[in-house]
Amino acid sequence: MNEETLASAALERLSELGLHGDVLAADQVEPAEAHRLDAVFRLTTGSGAARTYGVEIRARLTPESATSITLPARLPPLLVTTHVTEPVAERLRAQGIDYVDTAGNARLAWGDVLIDIRGRRNPVVPRSRTSPSGAGAFGRAGLRVVFVLLSWPEMAAQPYRVLAGASGVSLGTVKAVIDELGRAGYLYSGAKGRRMARGGELLDRWAEAYSITLHAALALGEFSVDDLSWWPASEAEMRSQGIQVGGEAGAGLIDPHLRPATLTLYAEQLPARFIARHRMARAEDRGNVHIRKRFWHVAEPDSWIVPSPLIYADLLASGDPRQREHGDRIRTSDDRLIRLGKS
Repeated sequence: MNEETLASAALERLSELGLHGDVLAADQVEPAEAHRLDAVFRLTTGSGAARTYGVEIRARLTPESATSITLPARLPPLLVTTHVTEPVAERLRAQGIDYVDTAGNARLAWGDVLIDIRGRRNPVVPRSRTSPSGAGAFGRAGLRVVFVLLSWPEMAAQPYRVLAGASGVSLGTVKAVIDELGRAGYLYSGAKGRRMARGGELLDRWAEAYSITLHAALALGEFSVDDLSWWPASEAEMRSQGIQVGGEAGAGLIDPHLRPATLTLYAEQLPARFIARHRMARAEDRGNVHIRKRFWHVAEPDSWIVPSPLIYADLLASGDPRQREHGDRIRTSDDRLIRLGKS
């Protein structure tokens, strides 16, 4: 099902539950809201109680991808999909996200309204119609190639061998990913070679797949320190050791209003000298310093932070509502992410 069909089916299910649904036009919503939403529904009960939802439409949803959903905070969120299993429902309820699926499962809560329907089975939909376009580009190796394209869109015009070197994958993987992205409409051929299209949508898909497939695989170590106040003054030291800042610390460098509580660092390998100098202790579980493997090979000599698409994806993958809110903020304040949204 496409987004329009899913939205119509969801409104039908809501009607069966006694709710009247209207789809609001984009010009009735603040531009900052409309940028991130698939639709806006205004639902009204028989007694006249009403709520306006910011809607995200997903063809399919897993428990892992359910944790990466993030919508602007100005409107309450509503998730529309084909089928919400109980594990997915638990994740959505924990995040305060209302939902409705085409099978008739739903959870909506506001004021005196409480609808909670579970256990309805998934309608049969042919696999060919639910397979997301370009899905082959979002495996572990493909994600590296897509990251390079999102971070440096001009690289789309480069030969396969250049992209392979930049992303650390084989030529065959690069060709397969470029072909997939072209068929899905994310790349097209222009007078000056390949160019990116629908960059904001591609970023959304990449960030979701990254949180499921690549994020955990990059972990080099978890550490704890009692005081994190030293790191903003360590730029020269980090540059000399090939360490870059990501996560919410990187977001704090983009937007100084953000106050990071954790430090995420990317390096080719564990920086033992840096760890010892700053008295980092190995964390048994999850510490406040996360060290991850740098997986790309494009130099940015003027920056000691990782490219902002990765910072954005790290914030969403954290599972922390506060960090996901930071992700929304830098999405509308970082020049690189703004350009992607306009491409």
